[in-house]
Amino acid sequence: MEILDTSRGAAPLYLQISQILREKIMSKEYAYNTIIPSEAELQKAYNVSRITARQAIQELERDGLVKRSRGIGTVVIYQQRIEEYLSTIKSFTNEMKERGIVPSTSYAHIELVEADRKLREIFGTEPGSKLYRVERVRNGDGNPIVLFVSYFAMECGFELDDSLYDGSIYELLQKKDIVPVRVLECFDCMMPDTWIRSQLDITKTMPVLRRIRRSYVENGKMLEYTESYYRSDRYAYYVELKKS
Repeated sequence: MEILDTSRGAAPLYLQISQILREKIMSKEYAYNTIIPSEAELQKAYNVSRITARQAIQELERDGLVKRSRGIGTVVIYQQRIEEYLSTIKSFTNEMKERGIVPSTSYAHIELVEADRKLREIFGTEPGSKLYRVERVRNGDGNPIVLFVSYFAMECGFELDDSLYDGSIYELLQKKDIVPVRVLECFDCMMPDTWIRSQLDITKTMPVLRRIRRSYVENGKMLEYTESYYRSDRYAYYVELKKS
């Protein structure tokens, strides 16, 4: 147990306790959706008053790290924001692994659909043409981060088996010697509909970051059109610009 500094001029005890708890939350010792020690437990552990213990928790609550739940306790709601630097073509799976986050898939569905007018224009196909539509919810450390709604050209030769798409689709394509060499992306912010909210487990007041990707293969032909919906509290993008 950490020892508090009671010397003259030291920070208030409640701030010291809140800092100790903050560091444990950031290091995932107190992971997302777990319970931190109660006021009574903090009072006993650090030999402080109940008011001091309460103030320490209030500090964390004010900073959006924890939330009090009646009958449950004080729950960690902080989730580290994932920061992606846009420089290379990269799969979600590799993004997560590079950050020490365990990627997983909680929902996957693939089907053949007839391309509507918008998709025919994007892929340059004729009326009646088919595309693969793949819906997936990708998670980081077991918590939903992004919903992908993707369309792939028929040349991908995918099997219509949902269980095959819980990992990296780019790795599946690579095994078929199909590799995207150029990507165009567009970003905006939007309020999600009911389906998107339910897939990402977010409230109706939380916006999502929408990322629209168009991928091309070596001969310039369209390979993929994807609309991704990221939880705005979990994801941020960085772009580096240099003077020409």
